[in-house]
Amino acid sequence: MTASHRPGRCSAAPLPDFVPRRMIDTLRSGRMGGADNIMGTVRRAMLTALLVVLVAFAPPAAGEQSPTGSAASNVPGGLLPLNFVVTLRLVNQFLPEIVQLASTGKNSTAVGNPQATRAVIYANDDKIKLVTITVDRYGSASDAAAAYQEALAKSKAAPGFGPISIQLNVGEQAFAGTSSQGDETHLGLGALDGELIVGATLAGFDATPDNLINLIGLARAEDAAANAAADR
Repeated sequence: MTASHRPGRCSAAPLPDFVPRRMIDTLRSGRMGGADNIMGTVRRAMLTALLVVLVAFAPPAAGEQSPTGSAASNVPGGLLPLNFVVTLRLVNQFLPEIVQLASTGKNSTAVGNPQATRAVIYANDDKIKLVTITVDRYGSASDAAAAYQEALAKSKAAPGFGPISIQLNVGEQAFAGTSSQGDETHLGLGALDGELIVGATLAGFDATPDNLINLIGLARAEDAAANAAADR
């Protein structure tokens, strides 16, 4: 299990030697802003590297996520405003096949005692491909950190979980990975940032380098959106 850490905001273990030097410089400089940059320079630089890296986190699969209904009604805390979550338009920039909002509500997979949560599931036309975005807000950074560690521990025991290690640059700490369920592989990433925990999961997508790159970029965008909504 490998998590990324950074003093103050984000740092991680050194990248493998095979990662292109331009990619290392770009990641460490923090110049990742904007979908065009992420989907241009990062895509080209990391395409080969991501063929051989595996993640150390298997977050809740989008197919299991139930932001509306009885499961979500039992989640403690309130419902965060929608501006805590990236828009469909932004998700579509990373994943053009995602074209509709499937459901939204409380995050039924939140751990600990969040003050408020929000989960949004976006989908393609036939709802076979799903993108789940979650954000949980806690009363303090220490409460969020404890919940993050609990989620991290649960991920280690998750069945069908495939470990990956790569610098993520999302929040203060982050972990990401793959989880296989039958013939379907889910790609997910979770991050701790102050009193916030954000997550992004892809279901129905192949575990390709492109999709991993898009997941990382989407998680960074979600972290930025949640922090802006929280006035951080």
